[in-house]
Amino acid sequence: MVRRLRSLLFILLAAGLGAVLGRLALDARKRMEAGESPAAIDPSKITLRVQDVVPGLVAAFRVKDAPWSWFHIPSWLAAFTVNLGVGALGGDLARFRAQAERTAFEFAGLDARDFGLGGDDESVDYTEGEFTVPPEAVHGDQAGPAAGMPPAPPSDGVPPGTASPAPWPAPPANPAPGA
Repeated sequence: MVRRLRSLLFILLAAGLGAVLGRLALDARKRMEAGESPAAIDPSKITLRVQDVVPGLVAAFRVKDAPWSWFHIPSWLAAFTVNLGVGALGGDLARFRAQAERTAFEFAGLDARDFGLGGDDESVDYTEGEFTVPPEAVHGDQAGPAAGMPPAPPSDGVPPGTASPAPWPAPPANPAPGA
């Protein structure tokens, strides 16, 4: 009993230390991107929340389950490294994913923009109204289908979920590259 309590305390300590060091790494990275000295970090500004420690605790308790148990990772190490990684990334997963995609495409000798990935900016900004539905489609003010939407398939008395006697038209062929 004392051994398990000591192990749990050590896991909590490692998870907290990983979260704090992850936050310090995130702060240092943000300072470097802003052109400031990364060593000028104020540790008193680092706050630790329960949400920062939970991913490491979950990882610590999951290392005993297959397939993770095959690696024989100590629970305290899992708690520390997961919280360090989550804290250091600080919600920048989309930016790191885009950077990794660009690097992989460059390594393969391809241009990511040809595939609709990457670009010159590292963030995705959506214009206002890009994902909105026209008011006619919501309120039914328009007679017939909403603008830009295909008409409903003819039912011809066929119950839903069965094959329709009038199939949908085939989509147009993709244009040839460079055309």
